[in-house]
Order: sequence, then structure tokens, then C-alpha cells
Amino acid sequence: MDLKKYFLSIRLLNCLIAAIGVFIGFSVSQKAISFPIELFLAIIATITITGAGNIINDYYDLLIDKKLEKNVLSEKTEKKEAILVTGLLFSIGIISAFLINLHAFLIALGISILLILYSVVMQKFKYVGNWVVALGTAMTLIFGATITKSYDAILILSASALFANAAREIIKDTQDLKGDYGEKKTLPMIIGIENIKKIIPIIYLISISFGALAWTSGVMIGPYYIILLFVVTILFFNSWKLLKKNKFKAAQEYSKYGMLFALLAFIGGIL
Repeated sequence: MDLKKYFLSIRLLNCLIAAIGVFIGFSVSQKAISFPIELFLAIIATITITGAGNIINDYYDLLIDKKLEKNVLSEKTEKKEAILVTGLLFSIGIISAFLINLHAFLIALGISILLILYSVVMQKFKYVGNWVVALGTAMTLIFGATITKSYDAILILSASALFANAAREIIKDTQDLKGDYGEKKTLPMIIGIENIKKIIPIIYLISISFGALAWTSGVMIGPYYIILLFVVTILFFNSWKLLKKNKFKAAQEYSKYGMLFALLAFIGGIL
């Protein structure tokens, strides 16, 4: 078994970003920063489940990713081997969540099922899959809050993250349009890129509005949050401008930068 290819397929950076989301969700829900054992269990669960989702996505996406030259798995990857690795990672994640509490267990189980369905069923209906991926990212915040079981504050931030990630996923589909033809059905294929250019700023605006609501409602406090939220707004605006110029890769990158600064803003809002 070539473990190196699976390690690369896990996409450790994405897993760590998801783990940061869990840390933020926990910290916001208790309005303080601390490191209880439950947080470490939640981080282990998040990294392993996210990693398993990435591997299974690569496996079922082999043909398309081969065209786009971005899949780290090879055509020789055996199905039994891939199932074994992903099954092990999903199991570690779900068991870790079970050790936290019932809320964490149910979320971990639900997200694991959604990630499997996304790769096995929803890849051909990417316009649905976009929102599944976005939901998975937003749920990392709620997953962190399961430790305290206090969700009032985190729901607003999760809504902001949901729409921001959905916008990025849709922009990614404009970038991958050529390789997806004949294999997937994406939103740009259905409504056209020109209409995508009209929809994306609306989705960004909804995301930023939820971010602003977190400030006005007192969920997020302090000057760092509002300053960083302004930076996020600028980055999302630039992402849209690049999208309008058909610079899809750059638009997707600016969207990613915006979400990273949004995570910093969430951390700044509890300092």
C-alpha cells in the first residue's frame, strides 16, 4: 500500500483549516479560549473525517481529475484499498466525536454520510454538491460548539461561512468548466457564466451581511473583527471583479483569501 499518495490526497492544509473552524466554534460558544480534552477530540475527528472525504472524492473523481491533471491518486488505486483507508479514517473521526457527546457524534456521522454521498452520487449534480461542501465547512464551527452545547452565537457565523464557501465552490466550477463537460452537471453549465457573474455578488453580500449581523448583535466584539470584516469585503469584491474579467483561477484564489481572513476575523472577535 502506497501510503504517501493517501497522505497527499488527505490535503492536510484543508484539514487544518477545518480544525481551526472547530477551535473558533468552541471558543465563540464559550466566549473564551481554552484547550480541554474535548477540543482535541473534536480536532482529531475533524481532520480524519475531512481527510477521508478528500480521499474518497479523489477516488471517484479519477477520470475527470486525470483530464485536469490534479488528482494525486493513480488509476491503479484499488477500490478495496481506498475503502479500507477511508473507512479507518471515518471510524476514528466518528468514535472521537462519540467520546465528546451525542451532539458531536450525530454531526460527525451526518457529515461523514454527506461526504460519501457527495463523491458517490452528487458529483454528477455538482450544483447540489456545491452546497454540501459549503455546509460541511460551515458545520465545523457548529461542531466546535457541540462541546459547550451553546449554539446561539455560532449559528450566525456558520451562516456567513456557508454562503462564502458556496460562492467559492461555484467559482471553482467556472474554472473547471472545460474538464467537467460530459462528466458533471454544474451550475455554470445550466445557467451560463454570465448569469454566474450576477449571482456571485449576491451570495457574497448575504455572507457579509451575516458577518455584519454578528457584530451588530454583539456576537462578535472588539475592533479587530470589524477591521478584518472590512478586509474580507474587499477581497470578496476583488474576487467578483476578477470573475467578471473571466479570470476564474484568480477569482477563486481571492475567494479563498477572503475566507481565511474571515477565520481571522472570527478569532479577533473573541479577543
